[in-house]
Amino acid sequence: MVIKLPRRLRGSVRGQGMVEFAMLLPLMALLLVMAVDAGRVFFGWVALQNASRIGADYAAAHADAWDGSPDPTQQNQRDRYELLVRNDMQALGCQDSSQFNPVPDPNFDIDGDGTSLFDDGGLVRVELYCDFGLLTPLAESVMGSPATLHAKTDFAINRTINTGLPPPVDPPPPVGCEDDERPVPDMVGSDMEDAYALWTGYGFTGSFLPAVTNPNKNREVTWQSLTADECVDMTTNVTVIHS
Repeated sequence: MVIKLPRRLRGSVRGQGMVEFAMLLPLMALLLVMAVDAGRVFFGWVALQNASRIGADYAAAHADAWDGSPDPTQQNQRDRYELLVRNDMQALGCQDSSQFNPVPDPNFDIDGDGTSLFDDGGLVRVELYCDFGLLTPLAESVMGSPATLHAKTDFAINRTINTGLPPPVDPPPPVGCEDDERPVPDMVGSDMEDAYALWTGYGFTGSFLPAVTNPNKNREVTWQSLTADECVDMTTNVTVIHS
């Protein structure tokens, strides 16, 4: 048996439903934005962890660069470490740029006893912080404003794997190059790691400076500031653009 409500009561039920929906809509919208905020914080934390792992891995493989005053090659390695970490942190959108400019140095004294260890099997720690802006006041009240993300990664020093390899052989300077000059390698088409290896392998001690076009990637070089095969001083800097 179907019971029909009077028309006046049916209109009242519909009106009540509209009022309840209007009351719940702001709350549902707030919960949705909070869910978006929580997702942003989670993915930001994952990206920060990745940045600390990249930095710790590189520092563990080039520990000698932080053992005393660096020579030009070791300074290049320090610059490369800072570039790798800073690119990832810039992509995060950290509110405080001082957290990645300059990038915190790797810590070779994780016990805090004042003795830095650079031997194989020792640990190096990269610890990063990022103040992450939130979208909603309610999320700010729950997680703080801004939310401070923290990542810490320890890697075992493995420089024997690297120093045990034969050193790259510098190509002989072509006719016309002076003793303190080297021919510029053609790095276009190489990925960033191979391009950097070419630059240092040719004997250059100047800085290798990527002009970042996509900070989340480390891909193919599309342009270099120096002309390939041109003879330039070994201390010259080069800028490259990658896709």
